[in-house]
Amino acid sequence: MTNKSNIPALQDAVRAAGLDGWLLYDFLGLNPFPAQLLKLGQGILTRRWFLHIPAEGQATLIHHRIEAGSWQHVLPDETIARKAFASRLQLDEVLRGTLQGAQRVAMEYSPLGDVPYVSYVDAGTVERVRACGVEIVSSADLLQHFLTWGEGDREAHDHAVHGVIVAKDAAFRLIDERLRTGQPVMEVEVQDLLVQRITAHGLEFDHAPIVAFGSHASAGHYAPSAETDRALEWGQCVLIDLWAGVRDRPMADITWVGFAGEPTEEYLRVWEAVRDARDLAIQMLTTGAAQQGWQVDRAARDFIISRGYGAWFRHCLGHSLGRNFAHGQSVNLDDWETHDTRSLLPGLAVTIEPGIYPGPIGVRSEVNLLITASGGIVTTPIQQEPYVLGISDAF
Repeated sequence: MTNKSNIPALQDAVRAAGLDGWLLYDFLGLNPFPAQLLKLGQGILTRRWFLHIPAEGQATLIHHRIEAGSWQHVLPDETIARKAFASRLQLDEVLRGTLQGAQRVAMEYSPLGDVPYVSYVDAGTVERVRACGVEIVSSADLLQHFLTWGEGDREAHDHAVHGVIVAKDAAFRLIDERLRTGQPVMEVEVQDLLVQRITAHGLEFDHAPIVAFGSHASAGHYAPSAETDRALEWGQCVLIDLWAGVRDRPMADITWVGFAGEPTEEYLRVWEAVRDARDLAIQMLTTGAAQQGWQVDRAARDFIISRGYGAWFRHCLGHSLGRNFAHGQSVNLDDWETHDTRSLLPGLAVTIEPGIYPGPIGVRSEVNLLITASGGIVTTPIQQEPYVLGISDAF
């Protein structure tokens, strides 16, 4: 029969990593990865379960006896051995027998929670597995091999990029026109326009775009609402962050900025620090100078610190691009919120978005980059200067 559970590919990854096995575990959907990796079907599963994928030999499903019938539908792969348990003592016995001879086994676990994006196995279950005499290592890099872009993803992403750029241009054009004509322009009004343009392009999003005027831009992830909505005033900055995509395909996620009137010297200094940190990160990735996500964050952060703005760079440099959600499951550019040691593998995509938020202003510039075997490709337009709104010929 056709092997729909992806076991051979998972086993190849285990061997390539030099591990004895990969122990997948879930209980009530707390760990999202096993269902994704095994392409599980529908069925009633109310008990915990394991699936051990050894470097060599047959994979073994460990399930509760009462759910044997459900598993025939959920995972109909006949190449998998099946071992049932009823009591917790039987579970321990079956687990020990299955792992006998294994020394190093991967699980969705991260030491000290350094990479929480892959840390789904609870501490008690980690203790239970360790009691079988095996060392548990993180499956973080194993997982990444199954999160890379596939057929049609680049085309769908490019379509999303076009949609968010068209929406972004319309938003800044509206702001510019209102300033020129002396009419007020509100954050929520601009947000509504962005939503209209994004949906007209056939794209979806998990959260409405960020539109921030003045000090609201310094909040980083400020979300305009009826209660906080404000009109743009001359001498204030503008920050627009929007993300959208085709369903189940990689999203596009961008941030562009502008200034109502002639930018102040301080604003331009902040912009230049953000721009140069962004470009440094792009250079590192496109030339293959970094192997792990944290290294890119560290270099960009050190650069911003050297410009005197380290205290105002309060988030990681970038995140993986998700499907249906802005944030994905693979490597992030982060040595701040976490210490992301995952590898920058070809076929993964990230955002690069340094931001500096000193009080009354906030500046962030965000691009998307697809990692390739030769380095990386920036897939979104790159802002070179902030928009000067209301007085320039930018539009």
